[in-house]
Amino acid sequence: MTDQDKAFFTKSIEQLKSLKDDQQPLWGIMTPKHMVEHLVGSWRISNGRARVPQMLSDEEVEKRRSFLFSDRVYPRNIANPTVKEQGNAPLRKESLEAAIAQLEDEMAAFFDYHKQAPNAQEMHPVFGALDANGWLLFQTKHMTHHMTQFGLM
Repeated sequence: MTDQDKAFFTKSIEQLKSLKDDQQPLWGIMTPKHMVEHLVGSWRISNGRARVPQMLSDEEVEKRRSFLFSDRVYPRNIANPTVKEQGNAPLRKESLEAAIAQLEDEMAAFFDYHKQAPNAQEMHPVFGALDANGWLLFQTKHMTHHMTQFGLM
């Protein structure tokens, strides 16, 4: 993990702070707050604060890992393969600002956690066990996808 990794995510937080509550996505059904809370969830898994099982077969995980470790980007309107019913999860935070603050905290926790436990691996429900570098790759692709969804990149 490098300072460049941290810089991308620090810049991402600043870009997210420019979101408006009523900003419409370029595609999809998420609101800005849904999107940020969705990002919070993936960071909580990557920093060990939340644990999830692998949700797909080993064969499916291997196929999806080939995407993760490639230069390909997430396509628009991609469906989450781990949920039966697509749609927005219930909101947890009282404001968009509070959701962004939690995201910033979860990111900091990620870097602290993996600095203290450099060999740690946390289970991603779609991509299987990932180390810090695998998670950084995922988070970069995932955040780029959702920030592009709202015209922030």
